[in-house]
Amino acid sequence: MKQHIGNVGVLNLMNATPESISRIERIENVGLIIFRKETAPLVSLLNIGNIGKSLEIPEKYSLINGKLTVDAAYLQSIREPVHLLVNGTVIIDENVEPEQLHSELLHLQINGKMYVPASLFGPASRLVSHQSGADIITYQGTLPRTEKGDFTLTNSFLGALEAPQHLIIRGALHFSADLDMEAFNEKISKLEVSGLITIFERQEPYLYKKLASLTGCRVEKYPEGYEMLKKTLRLNSRSIRRFQNKKIYTKQPILFDADVGRDALTNAIAAIESSAIIVCHESVEDLVFERCSSLDAEVLTYEHGFVLIEGEETWSNDLFLALEKPMNFIVTGKLTLDEDVEDDVLRSKVAAFDILGELLVAEKRLVGSLQSLIRLNSGRLEEKDKNQTTASAAYLGNIGELTL
Repeated sequence: MKQHIGNVGVLNLMNATPESISRIERIENVGLIIFRKETAPLVSLLNIGNIGKSLEIPEKYSLINGKLTVDAAYLQSIREPVHLLVNGTVIIDENVEPEQLHSELLHLQINGKMYVPASLFGPASRLVSHQSGADIITYQGTLPRTEKGDFTLTNSFLGALEAPQHLIIRGALHFSADLDMEAFNEKISKLEVSGLITIFERQEPYLYKKLASLTGCRVEKYPEGYEMLKKTLRLNSRSIRRFQNKKIYTKQPILFDADVGRDALTNAIAAIESSAIIVCHESVEDLVFERCSSLDAEVLTYEHGFVLIEGEETWSNDLFLALEKPMNFIVTGKLTLDEDVEDDVLRSKVAAFDILGELLVAEKRLVGSLQSLIRLNSGRLEEKDKNQTTASAAYLGNIGELTL
């Protein structure tokens, strides 16, 4: 079975053969393709949607993915020429002497950045092949520090730094709510982020003073005084009591059960900043809208109750018949209506469909019946492919490095 792949960070074709690439049906996006001269013809044989960059690797070069630190001890250990392709970051340590870089034993191609002490900029630049087009950045003092994934900047981290730090983040950088910004200004000399930065409003001016560039990063600003929610919040008449005049910020759904009364909601929630749906009983709709700071808030109301489909579910006729009253179906995931579902059952058991994800019907006859039941459709409504095979099981979403 052939493989369909979504995204590949690095596609390594250095030792590829026609047989090894024949297993790949398609790759949607590739960040970097590396290949030898003899495997270059194989690139055109692959079905690839988008390619960020391609590099032909000379015979003597070896691949390093990630970070390479070059210090005095490493250079002293080299007795024969070393040729390296670094996909990531190269850091030249401050303990390296200029004459060590004149030995012509270390040869680099870099798809990324090289950080060097200002005094070594000239000699270090000569290590890099002109073909790689690397960014060479100077630093002062301590070595730049690299963090990957989710990293939260805290007062404890700043307190542990003995000298101003050049900080490089590959992933997501979060500023803690209580971060001492004067300490941040003193302890962080420069900030580079590839990915997401989340900050609070008061922290914004300090961030831009330290940020080397906005290219490759996205800044998300939280309002002051709000409680951050990272997962779906569902509240009933009991659980809502833990909130006392709270301001809520979230990107996840907020769900109010029917037993949440007007007084309870008024006392518990002062404001809502949300980019996701808010589901509530129609009796408290006006209160919810009053608390939403954005006019674009998507408030979905119900009369009797609601069913939220977040994952993948298939509903049969019997499941609909088991409902005591007409329910609102809110689909953020994938809902499939089985082939035995009857039109009159749908009309009697479903108050409305809100489609933010996928709604698939096994029978084409249901598509017409559904039109009168759809209240919101920002997703997909379509007939299920009855000839669908298990080929979709061969799909892979994301691969960091793929060697063929």
